[in-house]
Amino acid sequence: MIGVIPDSPSGSSGAPGQDGMRQVSEIDLRNAEFFRGLSSDCLARFRHLVQETPFERQKALYFEGQPAEYLWVIRSGEVRLYKSSASGRVTTLEVLTAGEMFGAVSSLDQDRYTASAEGVTGGAAWRLPRQTVLKLVAEEPVLAVEILVVTSRRLREAHERLRSFATDAAPARLARALLRATREGQARVTRRALAEASGTTVETAIRVLRRFEREGLIDGKVGVVHVVDEGALLRIAGEA
Repeated sequence: MIGVIPDSPSGSSGAPGQDGMRQVSEIDLRNAEFFRGLSSDCLARFRHLVQETPFERQKALYFEGQPAEYLWVIRSGEVRLYKSSASGRVTTLEVLTAGEMFGAVSSLDQDRYTASAEGVTGGAAWRLPRQTVLKLVAEEPVLAVEILVVTSRRLREAHERLRSFATDAAPARLARALLRATREGQARVTRRALAEASGTTVETAIRVLRRFEREGLIDGKVGVVHVVDEGALLRIAGEA
């Protein structure tokens, strides 16, 4: 059994840091998506309305169907967006890092969030009330362009993942998901999350990851995957 990505208890982690969490990157508000589109004067006027909210690993920030009250931007850590089916199957839509926004489309034209969000790591997020977002977009049309550019890029990425699910073999999809989760040569992600992100079963994910480890592509330790041969994983993923 590969020992690197067990489905660990909520809030646990395999690396030191505050409250047992790994150290995570952080970004300044002025450089984050959405806010980077504001002029200095506009940001100064509305800065007091920006709320900062901490989040924990494997704890929800909100659930699909809840009122879309805020636009969110990650200050530090990682957040995954996912959808659940009526049968309980979970599909990871994307994993976002510091500086990336989410809930933007819902805050503009939806009354409710269209997906759920939870922490992949511990961290913090800025959030801006929906009415403030609407007011800012009306005053600063460049913000609408910013949101369009970000959502268009993510839509292209989602289409590519759908194509991959339909046409690529499981090892290619797992390699791609593992590479997306890797930061500075290591990935902290459960086998279940990797399976969801690659559109396969947990059993298949375990089998493929065992193979990667036997072939010396990854090195497994408790709670973390060290990527040993990134080039080989890129070739398996079809990205080299």
